Amino acid sequence: MLKKRLEEILKRKKELIAQIENTENPVTAEAMEAIEEEQRSLEQEETEIRSKLDLAGKLGKNLEKPAENGDEAEERAKAFVESGKMKIAATETRATLIATGTIVTPSKAGDTIRDTMETVSSIVDQVETVDLTGCGSYEEAYVKTEMEAGTREDGKAATNTTDPEFRIAKLQPYTVNVTAYVSKNLSRVTPLQYEAKVKQLALKALKKKLANMIANGESVFFGIKTAKNTKNEDICKEVVVDSNKIDENTLHKIVFGYGGSDELGGNARLYLTKEDLEAFGKVRGTNEKKNLYEITPDAGNANTGIIKNGGLIVPYTLLSGLTSLSTATKGSSKIQTMLYGDPKNFELGLFGDYSIEVSKDYKFAEGLLAIMGEVMVGGNVIVDGGFVVVTLAANA
Repeated sequence: MLKKRLEEILKRKKELIAQIENTENPVTAEAMEAIEEEQRSLEQEETEIRSKLDLAGKLGKNLEKPAENGDEAEERAKAFVESGKMKIAATETRATLIATGTIVTPSKAGDTIRDTMETVSSIVDQVETVDLTGCGSYEEAYVKTEMEAGTREDGKAATNTTDPEFRIAKLQPYTVNVTAYVSKNLSRVTPLQYEAKVKQLALKALKKKLANMIANGESVFFGIKTAKNTKNEDICKEVVVDSNKIDENTLHKIVFGYGGSDELGGNARLYLTKEDLEAFGKVRGTNEKKNLYEITPDAGNANTGIIKNGGLIVPYTLLSGLTSLSTATKGSSKIQTMLYGDPKNFELGLFGDYSIEVSKDYKFAEGLLAIMGEVMVGGNVIVDGGFVVVTLAANA
């Protein structure tokens, strides 16, 4: 069904282009506006379908099974409106976490409630997400130190060799409960749109909570800053700085502090606050007083972009849950700030379905619906030195 719909979309896009390019019968301004609106809608739908097909390929699943018909979807939506409860399968939650499209595409103006401009950090989309439904816990083995080759003479054992060391990163289920409040007017839209909007809001709240947990950890959920193996050893490394001042050497120190002695670390990106990104942008040279760092936000996702410093090009992702280095004050203990590493070195596990409930009673006097979502998740870094944590040194 998805591939067939994709073919229909591509065919329709060609037809619209042909209409625009038809010089014998030029389209009117009003018709052009309608064509452009339809093109935007088709492109958005095409992006969502390609994302689903790409995910299906990675999961080895076939999405071309018969789709839920309109009556079934309507009945499911009506049941949710009546009961105020739904469950999202772990596989669907995973697909939503790693996809960037919207859950529902409005068919016309006024049939939905608009979101705020508050964006959720893309770190949740960038890390490795796995479905661990049915598991009590999950363990990932990784290499801590590699073996070294030695030399050997005939008749003698090899010398100067070392054995590899292995460690285990454990993912344990941890309950995450998120609550959001929305206007009761949301329930005035059609059941299908109401169900989709509630699902969207609950998943957004989950992503926002998970973004902070991936960075900072919480209880048995190991974040990048708190990642430990089963021997209680730190998995990530530190890049220690003596000052909170971001200068011309800061980015180089972070990048060159990551990875092995024969690499700079492929696919790594910098996670930082908006304050620290602004601080990078304010750094100027000593002679011409030009900006040393060139910051270019991604046009398709304002939460990400790149920082350039000469020939050094570093992708970044904004993450408000981090501590800003530029505004931190030295104290008696170290302060952990920015993160740098390959996001695929962090594994996020989903230990079951995501349940959602809606209550009309809790905030009744304020005219709000309470949306509560609950899911079991686990997390840990699964590669030795998979990230470096930029740490402000304590006072001597």
